[in-house]
Amino acid sequence: MSNKLQVGDVVEGTHGPMRMIADFLPPPEALVIAEEPTTEKITIVLDRETVDFFRQKSQELGASYQRMIRELLKSYASLQSDRTA
Repeated sequence: MSNKLQVGDVVEGTHGPMRMIADFLPPPEALVIAEEPTTEKITIVLDRETVDFFRQKSQELGASYQRMIRELLKSYASLQSDRTA
């Protein structure tokens, strides 16, 4: 019997029941983009592990880690906007 979770499975999480969803976020390679979109400067605090991940991937891919984070957030916001439309 396999213990691997499948999409739709419900497990008990830290804050109650959680349902496994499909991975819809793009891989790091898809976050490297040539053009600079219109941006707004903000301050954000991220945990060190997250920043280290993006710094490492950006070095491997020859990209800006900040731009990769922006693209990830943009992809997420776009997907969620499409779902509520």
